Amino acid sequence: MCSVAPFAFPGLACGAGAAPVLGVRPTTYAGGVPAAAWCGYGYDADIGASFRAMLGGIQSAALACWLPSPTDAHDDAPTTPVAVLPAPHSYGDDAVSINIKTPPPEKQPQQEQCGSEYDAGIDATFRVMETDPAERPSPDYLSETQAGEMMMIDRATLVKSMHHFSRYYGLAPGALHRAVSYVDRFLSARKINGGERQLLLLGAAAVFAAAKYEDRKTTWRINADAVAAYAGCTRREALDAERELVAALGYRLSGPTAYTFVDHFLRHTQDREEEGSAAAVVKALAHHLASMALLDYRCVAFLPSAVAASAIVLARLVVLGYNSTTAGYATEDLIECMEAIYDLHDNLQAWPGCEEMMGDWEVTTQLTYSLPLPSIMLMGMR
Repeated sequence: MCSVAPFAFPGLACGAGAAPVLGVRPTTYAGGVPAAAWCGYGYDADIGASFRAMLGGIQSAALACWLPSPTDAHDDAPTTPVAVLPAPHSYGDDAVSINIKTPPPEKQPQQEQCGSEYDAGIDATFRVMETDPAERPSPDYLSETQAGEMMMIDRATLVKSMHHFSRYYGLAPGALHRAVSYVDRFLSARKINGGERQLLLLGAAAVFAAAKYEDRKTTWRINADAVAAYAGCTRREALDAERELVAALGYRLSGPTAYTFVDHFLRHTQDREEEGSAAAVVKALAHHLASMALLDYRCVAFLPSAVAASAIVLARLVVLGYNSTTAGYATEDLIECMEAIYDLHDNLQAWPGCEEMMGDWEVTTQLTYSLPLPSIMLMGMR
């Protein structure tokens, strides 16, 4: 059961039967009224202006919704980069006087003792890693490295196939984000040859490599033969494609992704939110919105932390009804990324993979959602 603020937005609807209202008109992804064909990739100036006004003027509204806890099929949690903290000043072998006895320091709760310092260390490490040029894709690789022979629609189709591949084998949830990062970096460094078949093989090899990084038990679910069958090639070709991929990446496979940052930014929200179920919905929806951003080539230019922060802000607007800053990002710094995510929802049928990801969200959570229209949000909050 859901309790929603008295206005009809923002929010979620329980059950798979409720269709989300996205963009400037009702849009469904299982038939219904089709979205208008998307031309170019600019934004309506009015939407941008009203979007900015919305983010500054929304007041608080309450929404609490029950979300069944997902069952994790993986015994081990997905691995993420770990901060390297400084070693202690002494390991006990320094010269000390044995004649001086001092009382032991009063013990403090572990959270107070090292929690904030540990969190700060992890955050600093993630921020350095995400800005490392060796682990950043080029935002212009389609026009430069690929010389215009691969279009935005081709990349979205590739990400769609990678999403299907990872879902089919039930791979670790962070694997898709890491795999798309691998593909973007590979295509930034090398021109792809061989057309659609070679792209399919690249995507499958990237998912396989990323899944093994995220979960050491991946090989229990998938192997090189499965990659070869999916890509329509031999086992040797599948193994060679994986080797070529990791070599092109300089064997640097551990950079944080938007999935990593969503988990990192929301690691303490369960304690802060008034309703634990609302915090769970915010986190699940933020992961979903960040995953949808993978389809949009324009989001390659944003740091993973910015994509994660944008997804969290939008998720809080939908679930909780209010806007808040995240991870040191001012809201205005996230406008462009949030508009890209909004555009994906406003043109579901124009972007390959959008309808499939929306369908997966409904099946997994038994909820539907709608991104509130900026103009309607402003009218409703006056």
